Amino acid sequence: MPNIIEMKPYHQLECDTLPQIQRQVMEWIKNNRVDLLSSESLWNKVNTLELVRATPTLIDYCNKLGLKLREVALTVINQRNNAGLHIDELPVTAKMNIPIHNTMDSYNRWYRIPKEMFDSVGATENEFGKKYYSFTDVDYEKLEMVGELELLSPVIFNSQIAHNIILGDKCQLPRVVMACTFFNEPIHYLQD
Repeated sequence: MPNIIEMKPYHQLECDTLPQIQRQVMEWIKNNRVDLLSSESLWNKVNTLELVRATPTLIDYCNKLGLKLREVALTVINQRNNAGLHIDELPVTAKMNIPIHNTMDSYNRWYRIPKEMFDSVGATENEFGKKYYSFTDVDYEKLEMVGELELLSPVIFNSQIAHNIILGDKCQLPRVVMACTFFNEPIHYLQD
C-alpha cells in the first residue's frame, strides 16, 4: 500500500445521475430522518440499508464504478461555523463524498501537518468510540494547503490527510453531504 500522506488529497468523479441521487437522498431524509436537517453534529450515522434501498440510483452509480457500498453517513452543517481541521477515524482512507444539498460556496481543504504538531496532538475518541485526530486549535492558515475543492460533484477523498470545511458567505444551510465507504476501498483514485 502506498504512503497515505503521499497520495492525492482527492479525485473528482463524473456523475450524470447526481440530480437523481440528490433528490432520492433528500426524499429519504424528509420521510425518515427530518431531524438531520437540524442536527448539530457534523457526522451523522444513518441506517445504511434503509437509505441505500431508497436510493437505487446511488447503487447503480457505485456499481458502474465497480464499488460495493459498506456504509453511508450524512455530514450536516447547520450553523455558520467552519468544520474544524481533523483526520477521520481509521481504518478507512478513501471515502466518497457526494454533494446532496447546499454545497455551493463551501470548500473542503486539505493541509500538511508537520510531524511535531501531529505528535503533540494525540488521538481523540469520538461519540462512536473511534479514534481520530482533531486540530481545531491549530491556526490552519499557517499550514501548507495541499488541496481545495468546492464540492459540486462526487469525489473520492483521502480522509487521512488533515482536512476541514470552509463556508463561503453565499453558502446556504443546511449543507448536506453523503459520505460513503466501501468494501473495496477505492485507493487507486488517489494514486498518481
